[in-house]
Order: sequence, then structure tokens, then C-alpha cells
Amino acid sequence: MILLGIESTAHTFSCGVVKEGEILSNVIDMYRPPEGGIHPREAAEHHREVAASVIGEALKRAGVKLSEIDAVGYSKGPGLGPALRVGATAARTLAVKLSLPLIPVNHCVAHLEVGRIVGAKDPVLLYVSGGNTQVISFSEGRYRIFGETQDIGVGNMLDKFAREASIPFPGGPEIERLAEEGRRYIELPYSVKGMDVAFSGILTAALTCLKRGERLEDICFSLQETIFAMLTEVTERAMAHLKKSEVLLGGGVARNRRLQEMVRTMAEERGATFFVPPPDLCVDNGAMIAYTAELMYRAGIGVSPEQADVDQRYRTDQVDVVWRGGERGDEVRYEEGVLAKGAEAVLRRRELFGLPAVEKVRVKKSYRLPALDEAIRAGRTRNEARMLEAIREAGVGAPRIYYYDPDGGVIFMEYLEGIRLKEVLEGGADGRVLYLVGEALGRIHSRGLSHGDLTTSNIIIHRGGVFFLDPSEGSVMK
Repeated sequence: MILLGIESTAHTFSCGVVKEGEILSNVIDMYRPPEGGIHPREAAEHHREVAASVIGEALKRAGVKLSEIDAVGYSKGPGLGPALRVGATAARTLAVKLSLPLIPVNHCVAHLEVGRIVGAKDPVLLYVSGGNTQVISFSEGRYRIFGETQDIGVGNMLDKFAREASIPFPGGPEIERLAEEGRRYIELPYSVKGMDVAFSGILTAALTCLKRGERLEDICFSLQETIFAMLTEVTERAMAHLKKSEVLLGGGVARNRRLQEMVRTMAEERGATFFVPPPDLCVDNGAMIAYTAELMYRAGIGVSPEQADVDQRYRTDQVDVVWRGGERGDEVRYEEGVLAKGAEAVLRRRELFGLPAVEKVRVKKSYRLPALDEAIRAGRTRNEARMLEAIREAGVGAPRIYYYDPDGGVIFMEYLEGIRLKEVLEGGADGRVLYLVGEALGRIHSRGLSHGDLTTSNIIIHRGGVFFLDPSEGSVMK
């Protein structure tokens, strides 16, 4: 079986050919604006001009004739509308000419699927590109988004900074080069809430540094260290929440060597396995579309040319991943005496003055700069103790704090013999449990409190009551 795939979501028009899961060719032609950022209509015009030659070259390199193609895959979205329509039109034209089925592929899902070429079985994907920043993993028949940017994609943020710094498009590679010459870390906002991130505030702060005359190399260094630490942290949170032992990088920003180093370090410290595809499979490319289209086609997915549409906001979690079974990576196991190993801390069962207790230690993260790491660990330890007490004062369940040391990142708290809401839901909880959770949240919010990391791993059902854990990113709402 031979599949041809067309990619055209943003600045790149690409065509790839895949046979039985093997990539035969992957031709990429990227639009580079003479100045400024990408205009959708200009990108679409570029795609129209190069489409025929790129497709022809892909077939030539693959050593395949058009008549040998079994189906055509194309990027349905998400992406820039005008650019998407060029790719869809090219795919429809081929399908009509050759009487072939069309396979509409989700661009983000394709980044994840092609990562399996390097050996990942059931990874958490950190997908970082111009318009997308998501933490994704397979769960219950779909690729679920466990965390994402709350404003702009990390690649777009880097490109916006680059434009203001007179760095030509694409700005990421030059920012990476300049960062290697940085000598001083400039403090920038560290914007993480649970598994979500935000970049607008960091961009504003970096531009302020630029205007006041800070060395460009130092700003680039600080920018990378901050945003990549954020991305690595939220990825580790997803791994801890899902108890998965593989992490995969994907998207154009995944080519950054410093980001790869950070995520690899995090994975090694967790005893997990790190994967990243070759550079030409990290960027937008037609091979990943063809590769994913083949999987979908074998599962019976296909549309007629009349049904081949595009969707600028086609989310990853809209796709029914019927071609995937229940394959899992290696099970995460904790060493003896460890109750849990989260993204930030290790929890151990202890006894304090005869009382059953939990020792929570926020461990040092070697992927972060020491000064940044120390500030985060101390600040969150202090805030967790404060917020747990505030939640208790609101009449809601939370463990008592026996002792805490912000500088050491240590908290001793009450041990609760219960079950996490995550396991309760997986076992088929009834509506009563969810009602109790909602009722408790209502009391928390009525006191002007925000938990900050409200996942089902941070809620325990204990003796029929609801108890909240780890509000270290919480705040008092004004």
C-alpha cells in the first residue's frame, strides 16, 4: 500500500510518500516572508506556486508513479484557512484524477503518530510549534489534551520577539544561537497553572528588557531557560498524572537543542524514556500526513472529494483514534516506601510524634537553572502550606500541616487513607461523588480561593468526604 500525503497548514507546503509504514520521500518547501510575519494569503500564494513541483519531486524521490498511489492524505487542520485550502484542493484534484479515496488528517495527531517511528509506544507528547503548544497523550480512544497554552503558541511568541529584535523569520534558530552566548539570567514571569502555560506576559517582559538595552544574548538565554523549563514541567506533570514512562517531542520548536536537553534530563530523572524524531519530521511535513493517513485508511477511514473539507480549529481531541488499540508503555513503579512521585515532589509515608504523616519533598530539578529552581521550590512550598490552611478554614477537607521548611522544600502533613478521584472515576463513580466534589469547590470559590492545579490526582475521597491536595499554585482571588 502506497500513500501520498500533503501538508499545508501554515508556512510550509510539503508532500511525502509512505509505503507500508516506510517513508520513501519527504519534500518540504517553506515560505519565508521578506520581512515581518506570515500573512495567510501570501503563504497560500506560495503554496499554489510550488504545489505541483513539490508533489512531482516527492514522487520522483520515492521512485513511485502516480498510478501506484492507493490513497491521498491531506492536512484538514488546524491551521491558516487559505493555506489549508490549497493543500485540500491539490489533494482533491489528485483524488478525482486517479479515482482515489481521500483521508483528512489532523495535523497535531500526525505529529504524534510519526513519533512512533523512533520507537515510542504510549508517550506523552510535548507538541511545540508556531501556532500550537499542547501536552497530549492517548486515553480512552482519543488523543487527549492535558495541557496547552492559554494564549499564544510558543513558536509564535519566539517569532514575535524575533521581529521586534530585528531577527529574520523564522526566529527560533537564531534565538537558540544567541542564547548560547548569554551570560546572565534575567528574571522573567514563570507562567504555569497545572498543566497549562501562558506566554504573553513573558513576551511583554522580554520586550521591555530589549527596550531598556539589555544584551540580546542575555534576553534570548533567559527567554529559553524560562519557557523551556515551563514546558518541561507541565510535561512531567502529565507523565505523573497518567503514570506514563515515555515522553515524545514534536513540532518545529522540538528541534531546539536546549529544549531537547531539558526534556531528556527530566525523563532520565524520572526513569522514563525520551524520544524525538529527526529534524525533518519535527517540522511540518507531508511524510507525517502520509504516515498517519495510511493508519487511518487501514482502519477504514476515508472521504469522497466532495466531503474533503478543512477546519482551521480542528482540535486534537476531536479525532476518534479507531486505528489505535490499547497498547501501553512500561508501567511506572515506585521504589519501596514511596507513596507517589509527582512532577515536583516525592511523597513518603512517615510517622511524626506517633501520628501517621506524609513527608513531601520538592526535589531539585537539574533541567532548571539553580536560582530559578530554588525560587520555585521555596515559593510553592510556602504557598501550599498557606493555601491548605485557607481551604480548611473554608470548611473544606485538606490535610493538616504539621511542619514545613520552604528553603528545604519539605512539608510534613496529615496522612489521609483514601483513594484519588482519578481512580474513583476510572472505577465508574456515581453522581454522588461528583456532586460532593462540586459542592466542595463551590465553598472554596465562595471564599475567593483558587486551587491552581485542579486535577483528579489532587483530590482524595477519604471516609466519604472530599479532600484537596497540592494547591501550591493556588491564590486568593480579588
